[in-house]
Amino acid sequence: MLITLPDYQRIYSIAHAVLKSENSDTNKSCLFYNYCGAYILNNHYKINAKIYSGFAAYHLGVEKILGFGSIEDGKLKSSENEFHSWVEADGWLIDFMAPEFPNIMLFNGCCSPIPRKMMQSRLDNMADGPDKLKESGDFLVIPDMKLTKSLAGHLESRPAFVDLVDICNQWFNKKPSKMHKSISISNGKGQLNQVSLSGIKPIVGRW
Repeated sequence: MLITLPDYQRIYSIAHAVLKSENSDTNKSCLFYNYCGAYILNNHYKINAKIYSGFAAYHLGVEKILGFGSIEDGKLKSSENEFHSWVEADGWLIDFMAPEFPNIMLFNGCCSPIPRKMMQSRLDNMADGPDKLKESGDFLVIPDMKLTKSLAGHLESRPAFVDLVDICNQWFNKKPSKMHKSISISNGKGQLNQVSLSGIKPIVGRW
């Protein structure tokens, strides 16, 4: 693996805690999770990690496939309203939003429990098409470069988004170094909000 499960858990937990402090919908925040992840990989690991957006599908086990995007005239497509974002680095795909997938499936009506796992896999293990998503951990991502650049330009023009990503980067420390369990973040009105990692559920494995 490119990074360990404990370090993945730290990156996910930091992004999740900051999103919750901003009252954001953590089920619809793939850009923030993965921007934070890519930024931390670049700064703390010196790994050339890049964000991509487009169509994505993941097999989560027991015939459960989670898809982001649409199918039009038999073609897999994405748009600014229907897309997913992920990280690619050194031949690996990493999705730092993956622990939220069980929540998304539950929201979509899935009753069976799905474990909270990280998504980290070699890109050369990617399925050749949607009909090849047959086993847990199988995945398919189709980057849309025009969409990727459009979303990146929009987000990077928002100072608040950039500041929160930088806060996540400053909070993070790799194992075995210790990391603060909570930090204070200004709410823009001169008040400090305490942001804590307590209560975030553990990740139990890898897709």
